[in-house]
Amino acid sequence: MKSPIPALDKRNLYRFPWSLNDNPQGWVEVTDLCNLKCRGCYRQRLEGHKSFEAIKEEIQFLKKWRNVDNISLAGGEPILHPQIVDIVAYIAGQKLKPFMLGNGVAHNRQILIELRKAGLVGVGLHVDMHQNRPGWENKNELDLCALREQLADMVWEVGGISCNFNSTIYRDSLKYVPDLVKWAIRNSRKVQGYTFMTYRGALLDGSREYLVQGRNVHLDNESLGYALQQETREEISIMSTDVYAAIKAAVPEYAPSVYLGGTRKHTSFKWLDGVILCCNAKPLGSLGKKGMEFTQTAHHLIFGSYLIYLKKKSAGRIILLLSLVDAGVRAAFVRYIRNPLNIFRTVHSVGIGIVQAPDAQDGDVDMCESCPDITVFEGRLVNSCRLDEYRKFGDALTPSLTKGLGQAIVFAEVQAGTTDPVMAK
Repeated sequence: MKSPIPALDKRNLYRFPWSLNDNPQGWVEVTDLCNLKCRGCYRQRLEGHKSFEAIKEEIQFLKKWRNVDNISLAGGEPILHPQIVDIVAYIAGQKLKPFMLGNGVAHNRQILIELRKAGLVGVGLHVDMHQNRPGWENKNELDLCALREQLADMVWEVGGISCNFNSTIYRDSLKYVPDLVKWAIRNSRKVQGYTFMTYRGALLDGSREYLVQGRNVHLDNESLGYALQQETREEISIMSTDVYAAIKAAVPEYAPSVYLGGTRKHTSFKWLDGVILCCNAKPLGSLGKKGMEFTQTAHHLIFGSYLIYLKKKSAGRIILLLSLVDAGVRAAFVRYIRNPLNIFRTVHSVGIGIVQAPDAQDGDVDMCESCPDITVFEGRLVNSCRLDEYRKFGDALTPSLTKGLGQAIVFAEVQAGTTDPVMAK
């Protein structure tokens, strides 16, 4: 008989100490052009490539007002920008860590070598079964592990760049999450992280109207890419806790150590992050609350900023020293020393992140507190997952319940103890 999945308790997790003005991540979208059309994409193609000068201004803005440790280059597909190597070199020249998100379609050995020489520290590759990826149509998440393996091998062969993956999780792909975590563990020598993002969108079902500064706006898929007319509430109601439970049931050694809550709901787990320690492609255990707190605090004391990405691919066996302060690492260390052959093997760490982006409330949206993915728009900081609202309407939308159907839905959700998740990446 399997042990019950332990419920998450915020008192047993470390809250990231990040804030609006002291946050390790800067998010810069260098283009809105892309070579894929993913389901639920939150970025429309309006402006094309940003100029190098505009990009440098955003980097300086984030460096001044966010105290960033890294710059995550996003889009669109950032590798398509004709000056992407120069952009990475500029970030490295600012003593920041350049990290590049993407889908891997245009990635090749030569461009990765150039980016590594320019100072790139890591890539985050988005691969999932609803991307309409040429040559991989109608493949499920297990089938796509062959593609992930190809991409991980390419990054590994280039050397000096960490390789991370991310996937949007839909109702029909939630069942594959445990296998994706197991795949990452088996490939922990080459794969440093995996992030799961629960599917969200602006639901157009007649229960809501959307306002900008009190003015009603008409929404459809043309006016906002993540406006959803066909999906049901069930389709976009997967919670971060659902993903956590799926992983924990299949990989008992996994445990998140840190979280970010919501801006409206005190029960929200908007970000859940954990670090699985592995040896010989098997899990030993997970970094705990105290280890994460020590790491964040020490990095801020020594370098003046909080931490989100390492420059090295893996911390190696040195991470076991955290057993002095962390019970989770202590348990992993005990498993490590049980096998004398492990002395000849290194310890790899795989970060497992779960993101549940914005959920609509009546008259507001439950956002990620201290959002790490904030970007710059017209001289102010805005949430990147809602950037198209600013680009199209000048400001963020306010969801407001209409009478009748909307009130009945909210009553039913309150009775069931669920949330109303209708806005996000």
